[in-house]
Amino acid sequence: MGGCCLIYDYDDCASDVDGEFFVDADWKYASTANPEGMAYIFFSAYGHDKWRFDFPGRGGGEAELPDGEYSVLMFNDDTSRIIFRNSDNYSDFTFYCRRGGLYDGLGGTIDNPIGPDVTEKGENVEICPDMLWCDTLSCFRLYSDGTMLGRTSGASNVYNGDRSLMMYPRGIVARYNVVINNISNLEGVARICASLSGMASSLRPSDMYRGEAVTLPVKISKYGGDSAGGDFLTYGVPSDGNPANIFSLYVWLADGTKLCYDFDVGSQIRSADDPLDVSIILSGLDLPESGDPIGGGLDVSVDGWTTIVIDIQS
Repeated sequence: MGGCCLIYDYDDCASDVDGEFFVDADWKYASTANPEGMAYIFFSAYGHDKWRFDFPGRGGGEAELPDGEYSVLMFNDDTSRIIFRNSDNYSDFTFYCRRGGLYDGLGGTIDNPIGPDVTEKGENVEICPDMLWCDTLSCFRLYSDGTMLGRTSGASNVYNGDRSLMMYPRGIVARYNVVINNISNLEGVARICASLSGMASSLRPSDMYRGEAVTLPVKISKYGGDSAGGDFLTYGVPSDGNPANIFSLYVWLADGTKLCYDFDVGSQIRSADDPLDVSIILSGLDLPESGDPIGGGLDVSVDGWTTIVIDIQS
């Protein structure tokens, strides 16, 4: 408790229990990031109270909290694909995505997914996440005359004589780029998309734990000539286990033929120099020539596929 008596100068009195302080972000780890806004969530160390403050753009602003101890999570608030789980608890707060269809790379939506939501191998199909910039603090103590913080559990806390908090956001989802070169008879392809199995279903920012394996639907575009590809965001590979990373390319020829080409790309993913920036390079895909085009809609059933397993190591 703090009190004030006439024998003391007013400036020496303790501040109100609720007080303003300033939060801001230093973007040195993501200098080109351009989010529409940032969310700062303060989780009370005692009880289940939490406070959320949203600021436009990359900056911060004034916030007001009761003096006390908190854990802090900040991330960009302009995502549309990402859902929160265990959002009342700092340690268990988790990013994940909704279920999708296996061929959503063709343009599937939440109201009109394309294809099954479970693969033949039993993995759930979930859509790719949005870009995420994030930072966390395991301990943030707000005092009447300053702050003290610790970035990781058990680390030494650092005292700051100003009532301010600086966060350091960085990208926490991975960007995968896939290129398929030397494709024969690409001109006969009417539709094309892909999926990638063995990818993490979720991401827990407090300790960067990545959840169980799911399959992601992927958009693929024809680049012209004899190549095609696409890029997409992922939570990366799961923290536990070693699930197979099979890149499946789904091809609809103009004559209605349905072909699926499976590539084991696990070695390329797991040997990448930067796990947040992964390139998958495939080459030499011999497509058959298409017969005469047929009318009617696109057949997106799970039946009727001719699956070809390609050994990219040979």
